[in-house]
Amino acid sequence: MGWRSVLVGSLIASAFCQPALAQQRVALIIANTNYASAPQLANPQADGTLIHDALRQAGFDKISFLKDQDRIGMERALRDFAELSDSADVALVYFAGHGIEYNGENYLIPVDARLANDRDLELEAVKLSTVVDLSSGAQRMRIIVLDACRVPPAGMRRSASSRSIPRGLAPIEPARDSLVIYSAKAGTTATDGSGRYSPFAQSLAKRLPEPGREINMLLRQVRDDVLDLTAGVQEPFTYGSLSSQEFYFVAPPPRIAQGSVDIEAEAWALCRDARSDGPCSTYLASYPQGRFAGLAAAKRSDLQAKVGAAPSPLAAVQSEAVTELGLTVALTDDRRGIRVLGVQQSGPAFGQLLVGDVITAINSSALEASASASSQLASAFAAGRIKLLVSRGPSSTLVVLRR
Repeated sequence: MGWRSVLVGSLIASAFCQPALAQQRVALIIANTNYASAPQLANPQADGTLIHDALRQAGFDKISFLKDQDRIGMERALRDFAELSDSADVALVYFAGHGIEYNGENYLIPVDARLANDRDLELEAVKLSTVVDLSSGAQRMRIIVLDACRVPPAGMRRSASSRSIPRGLAPIEPARDSLVIYSAKAGTTATDGSGRYSPFAQSLAKRLPEPGREINMLLRQVRDDVLDLTAGVQEPFTYGSLSSQEFYFVAPPPRIAQGSVDIEAEAWALCRDARSDGPCSTYLASYPQGRFAGLAAAKRSDLQAKVGAAPSPLAAVQSEAVTELGLTVALTDDRRGIRVLGVQQSGPAFGQLLVGDVITAINSSALEASASASSQLASAFAAGRIKLLVSRGPSSTLVVLRR
């Protein structure tokens, strides 16, 4: 199986009430596969790509993805990233490759390391503590994650005074407002899995972009995923503690008072009264087992059956400003929705709408394909209040904006 580790280091600064758009998020990914003096690894580059895509979906602004880095390359990348993270709210470092623990210190192994003797670790490897120190400039919290098949190199000679090199990693006590997450708790080893991705990276990439996953719950769900994927053999473990401030990689939808609005009924009403199949498709995507799923599917089929020849091509949609709401928007390609492209902090939509949201209905009415996005929103908001049905990822939510 070899000896390998994946390091994810991130500095996270956010309260629940602080919108994700206000954060500056940066990441560094290093995936080492082709080692000069160690077994080649199957997962790191695939895992790195998986995590890169998940971070992009989660809203990270700048992501550097480097492969097969030697000692000089790793140190240069970490030094450059330290400068970048000094001005960031969230900074994340992900390392995939070989790694071991020796005499209580955890080491990340560059591709050019030979490690003929245990004393070579100080000269040829990069300490985990160095990565933590170089990432310390970000604003609030540090999160270190190690995912490893952590077995010492078979060819390494031990100095006469040293103890044997153990399997697994040493536990760590992080500083205040920090977490250290091991894919396998201290003293045990992680598995590569039977597929293209390691079980831990597979689960982490799945959970990162999910809306409304508070970091503590997200990590508990990753733990459960990995236990299931490895038949109970591998158990991730978290060290450290956080403050009472909640953090989400992807913010939850705005909270609506219990019983005040039946969002599913609103979505069905739009489908029921629609003259195109868009609102019905939105309902079925959000509520595949919903109360009105059968009716919505039938209505969509009926609308699709009535469509004759393909409609004439429509002009390309343009971004538009809605000054009353502080939004920059554009019609979707099919003109059945309004996509949010920007949200101004001074506008009433700030903290309620997110970049990437798609407005599918205004005041319980379907959108007009022939009208501009800005005119529909501005005229509806003229009375000082507007109700929007918003598609956000796999779900829908109702947003009410007032002056």
